[in-house]
Amino acid sequence: MFGLFGDRSKGEIRRLNKDAGEIIEYAHQCLRMETVRDAALITAEHLARAHKIFEPEVIGLKRGIDEYKRLHAEARRKRDDAALTAFTLVQIYLRAEIQGEACQPARDTIDRFMADWEHANKEE
Repeated sequence: MFGLFGDRSKGEIRRLNKDAGEIIEYAHQCLRMETVRDAALITAEHLARAHKIFEPEVIGLKRGIDEYKRLHAEARRKRDDAALTAFTLVQIYLRAEIQGEACQPARDTIDRFMADWEHANKEE
C-alpha cells in the first residue's frame, strides 16, 4: 500500500543516481562558475569531514545525513548557493553509501564533479 510496507530502496536508488547528475547540471547551467567551483570545493571538504567524524555503518551515515540536513537548511536561509549545492551533494553521497553498490553511479558522478575542480583548491 503506497510503499508503506514494501521495500522502497529501488526507488531511492533510482532517485539518488538521477539526482546527483541533475544537481550538478543545474549548478553548471544556473550558477556562476565561481559558485560552481566553490560548491565542488565545499563538497569535497565536507565529504572528507563527514567520513572522518561519522562511522561508516548505517547509523553513523544517518547521523551524518541529519547533520547535513541541518546545514542545508541553514544555507537555504542564508541563500548561499554554493553551500546549498554542496550540502545537497553530501547528503546524496551519504545516502548512496547506505544503498551500497547499486548507487555507485551517484557516487561516481559526485566524485567526478569534485575531481574536476580539485585543481582550484591548489591554486588558492
